[in-house]
Amino acid sequence: MFEQYINGRCVDGKGAAFDVVNPATEEVIASVGAADELQTIEALEAAQEAFKGWSRTSINERIAWIVRLRDAFLAESETVVDLLAREAGKSYPEAAGECKAAVAMLNFYAEEIKRVYGTILPDHVSKPGEVLHLVQRYPVGVTVGHLAWNFPMQNAALKLAPSLASGCTCVLKPASNTPLATLYLGMIAEKIGFPKGVFNIVAGPSSVVGRTLNESKIPRLIGLIGSSDTGRHVLSQASTSIKRFSLELGGNAPAVVMPDVDLESTAAYMVTRKTAPCAGQGCANINRIYVHASVHDKFVDLLLQNIQKVKVGWGRELSNAMGPLIDKAARDRVLELIGDATDKGARLLFGGKIPEDLPVGSFIMPTLLDNAQDNMRVCHEEIFGPVLVVYTFDSLDEVIARANDTDYGLNSYLFTYDSRVIARVHEEFGFGEVEVNNPGRSGGIDLPHVGIKESGVGCDRSKWSLEPYLWMRRLSIRS
Repeated sequence: MFEQYINGRCVDGKGAAFDVVNPATEEVIASVGAADELQTIEALEAAQEAFKGWSRTSINERIAWIVRLRDAFLAESETVVDLLAREAGKSYPEAAGECKAAVAMLNFYAEEIKRVYGTILPDHVSKPGEVLHLVQRYPVGVTVGHLAWNFPMQNAALKLAPSLASGCTCVLKPASNTPLATLYLGMIAEKIGFPKGVFNIVAGPSSVVGRTLNESKIPRLIGLIGSSDTGRHVLSQASTSIKRFSLELGGNAPAVVMPDVDLESTAAYMVTRKTAPCAGQGCANINRIYVHASVHDKFVDLLLQNIQKVKVGWGRELSNAMGPLIDKAARDRVLELIGDATDKGARLLFGGKIPEDLPVGSFIMPTLLDNAQDNMRVCHEEIFGPVLVVYTFDSLDEVIARANDTDYGLNSYLFTYDSRVIARVHEEFGFGEVEVNNPGRSGGIDLPHVGIKESGVGCDRSKWSLEPYLWMRRLSIRS
């Protein structure tokens, strides 16, 4: 049923088959024939050929195709939601929310591409009217999108929508853990007769499909949503030619709780943030909670009260339950991090083990650790799981230094009503995003998702994420 989407057609993968497993039930959902090296090259060449025509289409024609794809996707969204829930172990409401986010991304870039303007520059040496300088934007060519497994459809839209809107063509590679919903998008595209080669979807092992995409000289832009280690690996493989990059990588987000904040709402938000979105498996999630010593005990008690209310499980009837981690290897790594912390003096206040009533699947209880220290692995490694880790601090100088003591630079969080603290943290934090007092729409498609240092190159979302998809060309004319 699930095939590769290459040059406008769904075709059987010629590589070795791999199983896609529901991490909640351990059920094999599907066995997918992987794309092999030749099929991956075929997808790249199809995108290269399609670029000749797609890049010359009008913006309105491109938008019309995006809208047609969106409407066909919406018509089959129930199937996509079911696939997302089963392959990623998400709750059904969360899977539905992800599909809505993907639609929002298609809509946004279909509109935002209309606002990419050229400009005329004055010549400060020549007399008026003698020389004219124009700057225009053009699509760069073939793009590649490596997708992470945690938000498969959202990640696909993040790479597909700006590519289609800008006039580029692309090849998407979904993660082998969660390829089904993305491959189904290829089936939808085939049904509506989407122009062949404009986008392609090839699933298979990174050692074959990923390497072939990266080492090829065809792509002009390589996009990735994944870990920082994966980002370095992609950069190394892609050095066969000069390429552009759009990399959204790992994070080690601090959250600083000052004594003047509303502790009850802050604690409730943190527990929800660490458990509801994909069981804490997100690069933007809170990793280190720094609580001012004067409110430490009260705040930890509030965290404990909230985390004890979290339901764990999976299924249509458990709409608000926290699901499993992506596989048992991921769960075992999180358990190792918890063990390292407790061995070094952290207090385990809740969780830290496999739920007794859920022996099947890769479930873990939401976990609260107190008295964490900076020499623990949880302080320096991305946790990628539902573990809240609490540190204590006394002064703003101290917490800024400790929060910045990381190679990562994606999200950060601050909870205070003191404008002086907000201003200082904004200036001194080494992170691409500073979110103060749960601003709500922090993940909106119109807002840039920015990683610096080891957390990325460029940004996803917003008008700025279109920039790597477009060349700048200057034309200078003497009259």
